[in-house]
Amino acid sequence: MSEDCGCGAIETGPRPSKGSDLANDDRRNPFADGIDRRRLLQASGAVGATTALAGCSGQSDGGDEPAPTMFVFNNGDRTLTVIDVETDELLTTSFLGTTASFPANQYSTGIDADHDVLWLNVSGGIRAFDQRTLEELAFVDTGYGPNYPNVTPDGDHLLIASGGTTGMEPEGDQNHAIFRVDADRESEAFGEVTAEIETGYVGPCDMTLGPNGDYAFVVDVADEAIRVVSVDPFETVTRVDAGEPVTEGNVLPFMCTASFDGELLLVENGEGTLGGDPEVPREGSESVWDISDPENPAEIAKITRDDGLPGAPITSEVAPDNTAAYLFIPGEGVGVIDLKANEYDTTIDVGGSSIAGAWGPNREKLYVPVQDANQVAVIEHESREVVATVEAGEAPTGAVGGTVRPQEDALASIQASLASLGIPFGDMEASWCMDDHCYCG
Repeated sequence: MSEDCGCGAIETGPRPSKGSDLANDDRRNPFADGIDRRRLLQASGAVGATTALAGCSGQSDGGDEPAPTMFVFNNGDRTLTVIDVETDELLTTSFLGTTASFPANQYSTGIDADHDVLWLNVSGGIRAFDQRTLEELAFVDTGYGPNYPNVTPDGDHLLIASGGTTGMEPEGDQNHAIFRVDADRESEAFGEVTAEIETGYVGPCDMTLGPNGDYAFVVDVADEAIRVVSVDPFETVTRVDAGEPVTEGNVLPFMCTASFDGELLLVENGEGTLGGDPEVPREGSESVWDISDPENPAEIAKITRDDGLPGAPITSEVAPDNTAAYLFIPGEGVGVIDLKANEYDTTIDVGGSSIAGAWGPNREKLYVPVQDANQVAVIEHESREVVATVEAGEAPTGAVGGTVRPQEDALASIQASLASLGIPFGDMEASWCMDDHCYCG
């Protein structure tokens, strides 16, 4: 169906969706308890103002000058919140029609980078969007529900770990995979798979990269191992045991983040047993690995509940100076590990629950989407405190930095406002981050 606003129709019916047959059908309805009055007034005002000032489909150029920006993906209404990093102010919220829980980040997002593609992990594959126009550029169909991507520092390759989750059955015969994709927009093969590693039923559940882009690190959740992959040639060079569990179950390594200098690897462990209903309840731990010799990673510390860890971390970000690791712990806040002493330091209250975050292009502030507060908490690394909060859309989840800012699009702004009122657009394609299908944990 469509609604006419006087200068064209806003399409609200289903749109074609590659991989939609793999989307999660257990989607949370963010409006099940009614629409918040404040959001209703905000959205209604935004629709009126945008229509009056910009017309129904007007679009303005975002400019070519580098502009430090954060992109925040709102899972509840499939919108994209755009934040000015210099002022920590909301610039706009646009309707995207899809979302991401863990978009490819870390590299190619710094202040000197000109990479202009958003790589989003949707259920069934990866979607690529132009940062300036927010138009879809490519879809990588992996054939797996969970997908975890990262772009090499030179922006030439996208790597994807596919198939892993701590909810998978303890035994199975499915052949999981790790993919390498051409991420160079100037290449004729842009968006195409250029190499693949079949892993067997081991559950590759996340991947991260060293700063020179030569090696990637993958956690095999079902096989209790850390895998090291060379990017070119694309092959596994070594695998090491994930260590000893702190419970009677298994370690279950499921997320990982390399430091910017390639010296350290942070690994989130489930600590329990596999399956949707684990025999041993998972309590979580955080491991610190030395990867200065990338082909011989070695665990140097493990932080557990006995060390002050308040909950099970989902993922982490490492400070650019290697002094701290920030852990995203749902229901608790953002935990901080002192990486000089390898001890748990403190928990930062971000005003709600979060599962992910990303550094701004200047690498000075960490942007943390707070799902149950509909806002983004901004943590300053120097003080390790929240220095600002920014309003976002419904259930913000993933974030990524960039220097290419989207063009203003009045139609997308109107759609975003209507979406925030619960008016559905498209088929509500799922990221691997809705309800219990929110991450590899």
